[in-house]
Amino acid sequence: MLLNTLCSIAFYCQRCGQIHIQDVPFFSGQDGLVVRCGNCSHEQAVLRVHPRKGLTIETVCGVCNRLNTLTYGLKKVRRLTFEKIYCRHDSFELGYIGEWQAIAEFLDFNAAEYEALHPGDEDNFMVRQQIFLEAMNRVHELVECRSLVCPCGSQNFVADIVDDLIILECTDCGSYLEIPAGSAADLRRLVPGFRADFILPDARRKN
Repeated sequence: MLLNTLCSIAFYCQRCGQIHIQDVPFFSGQDGLVVRCGNCSHEQAVLRVHPRKGLTIETVCGVCNRLNTLTYGLKKVRRLTFEKIYCRHDSFELGYIGEWQAIAEFLDFNAAEYEALHPGDEDNFMVRQQIFLEAMNRVHELVECRSLVCPCGSQNFVADIVDDLIILECTDCGSYLEIPAGSAADLRRLVPGFRADFILPDARRKN
């Protein structure tokens, strides 16, 4: 019997927050295979399968907005049951790779764990996730249009996520900014002209 599937992958959509499991074929074509969200068709990754090099995944992180190029040897991929895919720049979780059933069981387990902690709140969880992803996109846009500038004049930031906060830290002086991103009201504030006060490194040490 000929098999035409190398493995399966699942990426969190950086636009709508949904996640879908998709098969990776042995042949990706000369230009590569574009993986799109099954809900909103947003491009999630480009896959290339090379007989000697293996599987290459190119995907952009929704937090740091930087390109990740990840390579898996064909032997490793064929033996892989389940593995998380992280951004190599900021360690943000991007998705999963492995066997379809293993990925599906992991996603079902996560959904069950959330339901146990927040009974009847699954729909609200998806809405909050979509709001958070949109907030991350808007923060990137604010940095690009210079609406977010550190008091030292720098726009070199690293991002972290804590609960419903996006935390930007200046890599030049260490000042940081906590941006609420857990509700529609928070999202409405993240528009051109947005202003917020950075917390200086000395103030953080005192706390």
